[in-house]
Amino acid sequence: MFNDITWKEGELQVQQYMKKLGYKILATNYFALGVELDIVAILPKRVQIKQLKREMSAKIKVASKENKKLLKQNLKTAIKEMEDLLVVTEVKARATNKFGSGSEAVGAVKQHNIIRGTKCFIKENGMQDMQVRFDVASVDSGEITYIENAF
Repeated sequence: MFNDITWKEGELQVQQYMKKLGYKILATNYFALGVELDIVAILPKRVQIKQLKREMSAKIKVASKENKKLLKQNLKTAIKEMEDLLVVTEVKARATNKFGSGSEAVGAVKQHNIIRGTKCFIKENGMQDMQVRFDVASVDSGEITYIENAF
């Protein structure tokens, strides 16, 4: 029972975290082929652009004059190529770190199953042209560690 409560609270906490960052949640606890996808979301292009500009502005400020020009050009190119992104997030919640962090529990078999389930979700929802990213959110003792491109 305690594990179910920890797991559900962890998933809700991660959903709220993702919404604050601008993700649009499409599905939670989606089942296909005996696989559960914890959170399936869209990361809109506009949110990605904001994040990228914020990251690049710090680099541009300290760059030399010629590197600034190159960084700005790279930023423009990256923005042109961006599209909305389908993000599948596996959530692992732990009440304690006694048996390791939640993110350590997503091994090769789990990754393979998540990919299989994602293919089903994509086909079912007509999203074959979307780029996909797989993330892992670990909620350990109430604290979120969010790992993008985890696998």
